[in-house]
Amino acid sequence: MGGMQRWPVTWSGSPAGNVYATSGDEARRRARAAYKRVHPDRDPRGVVRVGDPSEIDSEPGEARQLVGEVYEGLRLLPGMEVPAEKLRSALVLLETAVARDPATARLVTRRGGGDTELLEALQPIFDAKVVPAPVQARLQGLLEWVGINTTADERQKIDIQVFQTLWEAGLVDLHQNDPPACPLHQASAYLVGRLRKTKVIEVERFKTLDTLKDFRKALKKMGGTSAGQSLWAFVPARSADRVEVRRPLVTFNGQILQPALLMRGVGVEEDEVAAFDAVLFETLELLRTWDEGLGRIADEHFEEKQRQFQKRTKVRIEGMRKQMATAKKEGRTILPASTARRDLIKFLIDQIHRLGDALALLPDSSLGQAFDDLVFKDVVFRSAGPYLSRHFGVSIDTEVVAGADSQALVGRFKKEPGGRKPTTRTTRIFSVVVPCYTQEGVAVRPASVRLGTY
Repeated sequence: MGGMQRWPVTWSGSPAGNVYATSGDEARRRARAAYKRVHPDRDPRGVVRVGDPSEIDSEPGEARQLVGEVYEGLRLLPGMEVPAEKLRSALVLLETAVARDPATARLVTRRGGGDTELLEALQPIFDAKVVPAPVQARLQGLLEWVGINTTADERQKIDIQVFQTLWEAGLVDLHQNDPPACPLHQASAYLVGRLRKTKVIEVERFKTLDTLKDFRKALKKMGGTSAGQSLWAFVPARSADRVEVRRPLVTFNGQILQPALLMRGVGVEEDEVAAFDAVLFETLELLRTWDEGLGRIADEHFEEKQRQFQKRTKVRIEGMRKQMATAKKEGRTILPASTARRDLIKFLIDQIHRLGDALALLPDSSLGQAFDDLVFKDVVFRSAGPYLSRHFGVSIDTEVVAGADSQALVGRFKKEPGGRKPTTRTTRIFSVVVPCYTQEGVAVRPASVRLGTY
């Protein structure tokens, strides 16, 4: 990493002082954060510009100059916002200078993760129109308490309150992915990373365990039955004893916040049974996770008809899996008839599309994009879709998708009847309500789509 440099900044073309950073990316982040601190209700994108850097002779000397400028600004000018930002830069420079001096390094703890980083992590939540205003206001209020000079103890208290706010709102990733799978989980990933360093939060993925016996021993030490829940799934007989962690165990200040969710294998001789149940299990688990997390925010915006999409899907899956479990217990044929499997898989794909369409009609695209990243892609393109194609020769037409021009897709779609009217009528597909199915290159069922701008 290079030395600290001075980067000139403009706001809407007007000079706004400098930021100090060691790279262009860091300079842009600090410039945007500075703008947001002065104008918290405005978007810095397209407004803030960072110029070419110049070297500084001495960080302490630069800091002294800035402090002098702040003094003059506070003494002579009625507005204090920009001078306050200069003082902030002085603190950055002084901390850097002291940390590089071996004689004084022990006096400084480089805390990192100041309000710039927290602001960036929370920005997708602030930008989302679907997140309840009280949640955004609570997070904004906590953010305002964080500064570059906030002590480690004070900062941890704020981090904990921000995490608790996210948890209560359904904005925490239950799978604890890092990096996060969608922007709305960016803040939870950032905070979990910080709180894990001080062991306020601990995430246990049981990476060295894979048998039920081993898991039982480990969970007993961590809280017994309350530390883990298990769901069954049919697997090939050779993998009958396998256990897979679907969600990690998460503890908060030593207390169980989230029990581990395990998939316990039930062996079957027929690989076809395992393949079919894998699609059902994966879809059900993804929908349940969505329902317990970001789905809670979506539910507040849905009408009862839209809420039924997910409920009906889960009921159909649970009903089929119950039939299969009963058949195994009674020694009967487990695998449902070919037509029943085909129709159920198509139903799942249709319902996932309907949910995606309902989310696309919300005030902004944040939840729709999250559903796409967390559920849609896995079910449609990695699980149910490939199963339908492999076992029944029926494929999803991937040309009939949101953003495509419908003029080139004649015969492969129809307009969705009823529902909201578009604000602007165009030939562009806004969303696919149910997909187009093809067999041997021929459309066997057209898609139902919404055209225009909503």
